[in-house]
Amino acid sequence: MQYKLPYIEGQFPAPYYNANDGFPSCLLLNDGRGNFTDATESAGLAGKRFRRSYSGSLVDLDGDGDLDLMNVSDFSGLDLYLNDGKGHFTDITATLGEDRFSFGMSHALGDFNGDGRLDLYMTGMGSTTARRLETMKAGRKDFAGHQAHRMKMGYGNRLFLGGKNGFAQAPYNHQVARAGWSWGVTGADFDLDGDRDLFIANGHISRESAKDYCTTFWRHDIYSGNSKRDCVLSNVFKGTLNELKHNSWNGFEHNVFYLNLPGEGFVNVAFLLGVSHEFDSRGVVGADFDADGRPDLLVTEVRRLKSSEREFLHLIKNNWETSGNWIGIRLRGRHGISPLGAMVKIKTGDKTFIHPVITGDSLWSQHPAIIHFGLGDLKAVETLEINWGNGKTTRIENPKVNQYHLAQPK
Repeated sequence: MQYKLPYIEGQFPAPYYNANDGFPSCLLLNDGRGNFTDATESAGLAGKRFRRSYSGSLVDLDGDGDLDLMNVSDFSGLDLYLNDGKGHFTDITATLGEDRFSFGMSHALGDFNGDGRLDLYMTGMGSTTARRLETMKAGRKDFAGHQAHRMKMGYGNRLFLGGKNGFAQAPYNHQVARAGWSWGVTGADFDLDGDRDLFIANGHISRESAKDYCTTFWRHDIYSGNSKRDCVLSNVFKGTLNELKHNSWNGFEHNVFYLNLPGEGFVNVAFLLGVSHEFDSRGVVGADFDADGRPDLLVTEVRRLKSSEREFLHLIKNNWETSGNWIGIRLRGRHGISPLGAMVKIKTGDKTFIHPVITGDSLWSQHPAIIHFGLGDLKAVETLEINWGNGKTTRIENPKVNQYHLAQPK
């Protein structure tokens, strides 16, 4: 996938809520000798290949053993495709209804409600300006589509729960929607209580002034797009964007830590945990960097220094004092089989935990091929199973808890 920046040379996504006017995405098939063939059209993926995409993953969404596709794009939102097992994809995005719309940035996959099915979380822009304009019923009557999609696009992040009939937005989604201008995200069981929490990176552009360019974006920019180079609009945008030398755009926002409360939903405890950073954040990785059984955080910050921007890394150690148990699996490829695409499953009693090994989830980041499960007060695991995505399975009986296990295909 590729991303195309707005404003450059006067072009702007049109329509701003369903843009398909960027650089082409491609499905490239490897012949086994390192030669690639463009199969985008034959695979059924050409229709939306010009999305302005930020993230995407090949993952088994429906549990049938083959890799499906999810794609998260700015100026449109979420697209889902199911694989028929022969490499042809069917677009099922319509099953999401109006909830698929978003200024999509990144996503996290995992079982967030503990029902043994895969769920997905998409980050976007939760806009206070959009909500204010909607409440005032302000807008341009000659742009009915723009007005109808304003709150769908400015709603914020969305949690889709997997079920027998596909994915549907969680009934308690409002608890995890308004994080801010959200970028990277990671899901991990940081407190080892047996469910996955969420950490989200927020904040776009923070300058000397808190005056927000977002009002210009919603009152002006979304009505100006035509997807094409336009020298007149280029000069207009240069003038308006000049505000960002001193003013902000969704600046001074805080990173968010949503603690998962089983049966209740989520609550933001970032300030209590010391991770509500105010810097402009981007990529996030949640992984156990010091191998003590507790997932840590790696967060990138974008900081403006004089006339240039630089990125800084923040490695944040998890010091949570918890009595919860855990188990970890390090996946290693062998015999030409990659860990990517594998699904890890553990069973203990009537409880099943699952998690996929993927690329392309958190923004501009890559999680290691190490799967970690918090177990809470569970003291034993009956079976550990890895489905490698090629029909082969590795199974370990009664693996020990509170340690990492190496798994590789035979």
